[in-house]
Amino acid sequence: MDTAVIVAAIGALASIAAAYFTARAATRASQTRADGDERASVRQIEAGAYERARQVYEGALSRMQTEIDRQAKQIDTLQRQVARLSKQVRDVGLVPVSSSEEDDP
Repeated sequence: MDTAVIVAAIGALASIAAAYFTARAATRASQTRADGDERASVRQIEAGAYERARQVYEGALSRMQTEIDRQAKQIDTLQRQVARLSKQVRDVGLVPVSSSEEDDP
């Protein structure tokens, strides 16, 4: 065999090996980029879901606080009314009957 043929064959094999490793590295880089893009899109979707859940939660808290405030006002009004009625009963000379929650069946 001629030396030039051997050198050319070695060069061709080296070129093929380099092309193979380059293609393999490019495929890995492409896959890594696709995986990164997929993770980024999943994170974006999760962030959107978290934001919607946070808004729903805060809305529910706001509605509950509004209801608590409304009921507290109602309780205050009823307590004032009970005190006024008790005073009226005492003013006419009657003694109001007190009952505790333990006495109620």
